[in-house]
Amino acid sequence: MKLLEHCLVLLTSFILVFAWQQTPLSAINVQLLAIFIVLYLFISLRNRGKGFLTMGGNPFGIFLLSSIILLVIFSTGNISSSVFFLLYFLSFGIAFVFEPASVFIFILGAFLVFVPSLSQGDFTVNLLKLLSLVLIGPLAYFFGKEYRLRDQEEEKIEELEERTQEAADTIAKDIDRVIKEEKQNLRPEDMEKLNEVLEETEDLRRESSNNL
Repeated sequence: MKLLEHCLVLLTSFILVFAWQQTPLSAINVQLLAIFIVLYLFISLRNRGKGFLTMGGNPFGIFLLSSIILLVIFSTGNISSSVFFLLYFLSFGIAFVFEPASVFIFILGAFLVFVPSLSQGDFTVNLLKLLSLVLIGPLAYFFGKEYRLRDQEEEKIEELEERTQEAADTIAKDIDRVIKEEKQNLRPEDMEKLNEVLEETEDLRRESSNNL
């Protein structure tokens, strides 16, 4: 479901910018850029400045960033733009933030949008730019997938450490209660063993706290 949502966000960005460029409204690209930039900065501040990688929880932020970069490229020479390379970086960013497979939709959208302008300027150079973008897709997907797997593993480790600390806390409380309630009935060797368990749980809690 997330993949579908992410693909729709990217396609909407391409369709909006491409349609905008086909109308007389393209004359006010700068004003639209200013609006999008302000909105993007507002969303970044709402995320408390945690950066691009937090945008996965707010697809509108990626929509704005994608639209901003596309508008800048269209405003500075289309496929011949000197900032066309920003799409390469955005491909990797999308693979990290969105579902990795959504990067292929991004590449497809970029290809379809810029193919009509291949003849503007040096055809060979423009073709190489598009082919480079296509070749980046699988690489971005691979890195995005690896990033997701590592992130999931870190979350599992953190969850395990939290559970370990909770278990240690529970054991320590139970032993304290037993010592208080059954102190008169416990033999010295039993008390010694319980104290050893308490020490071990304390060490376990300390290690878990240091790792969190």
